[in-house]
Amino acid sequence: MNSPNQKIKSAEEFYVPEIRFLGEQDGPPERILKRRLTDCFSGDVNIIRAYMARASLAGARTTVVLGLRTHAGPDHRIVNEVQSVFGSVFGSAEHVDIMFLTEVEEAEVAKVCQPFFEQGNADGIHQCT
Repeated sequence: MNSPNQKIKSAEEFYVPEIRFLGEQDGPPERILKRRLTDCFSGDVNIIRAYMARASLAGARTTVVLGLRTHAGPDHRIVNEVQSVFGSVFGSAEHVDIMFLTEVEEAEVAKVCQPFFEQGNADGIHQCT
């Protein structure tokens, strides 16, 4: 857990020419994060669906990506909220890559991963497979 005195890293925007989604990222800490993010997202009508996936960036680096499908595209307010929730679960030494998904990118991630949050779903959570 993050102590109150630890500083959360600021967001850094970067472009990745190629991304390949590998599967869902899931485990006990990720389930805690998904529950907290679901609570956060449930009050935000801009967020349609959210995915937590492992991904290969430009064929080189494997990372965990929080993929968000929104009505209005990238939103720095959402990034700040996610960073705060993520930091409270994993601490300031860790990071998560946040990706605002296009329709095509969402179709790709949905092939290997179920959304953990979907606006309008009673509890927001889908069972992990």
